[in-house]
Amino acid sequence: MHFIEKKGQRLAVFDHLISTETGQHIEVPVSSPEMEASMIRAEEIGRRGLAGISALASSDKEPSSSLQNQTAG
Repeated sequence: MHFIEKKGQRLAVFDHLISTETGQHIEVPVSSPEMEASMIRAEEIGRRGLAGISALASSDKEPSSSLQNQTAG
């Protein structure tokens, strides 16, 4: 994901998502700095995979262990 400005609008461009209709990368308008920060944080967590999700749930072990059981098989 990266960010661009197009016609005065800030957009998040998802490099790994392509529209079946246009063949272009998906672009989502970013309406606030908080939204941009949240998108960046979500991408960081996604890159870390399950370990990142487990770290977020470290204060509540039940959801984390349930998630690990689902992915294990």
